[in-house]
Amino acid sequence: MTYVLINIPFLLLAAAVTLATVRLPRFRERMVASLAGAVVLVILTAIFDNVIIGTGLVAYDEEHRSGILIGLAPIEDFAYAIAAAFLVPAVHTLLTARRPRREQTS
Repeated sequence: MTYVLINIPFLLLAAAVTLATVRLPRFRERMVASLAGAVVLVILTAIFDNVIIGTGLVAYDEEHRSGILIGLAPIEDFAYAIAAAFLVPAVHTLLTARRPRREQTS
């Protein structure tokens, strides 16, 4: 099994949950924020992965990788960061969408 195949269920789950929020208010704003979060997470993942791979803490089997690298990091490692950037806000939106807002008492 390749790392790409391992990533597919996580990416599909993130896409499905994100699509479940399409009809909820402020979808466009959430997508912009998720995209910005994904960019930040990909940059941080690139830095972290290159450090841990470069120092020898982690190694990947060549036969399971796609061969596409960002520095030393296989591109497959970035799938989790991207999935998290979209999945976490979508789950939060779904969990809080039907909860009535508390009125402030003053």
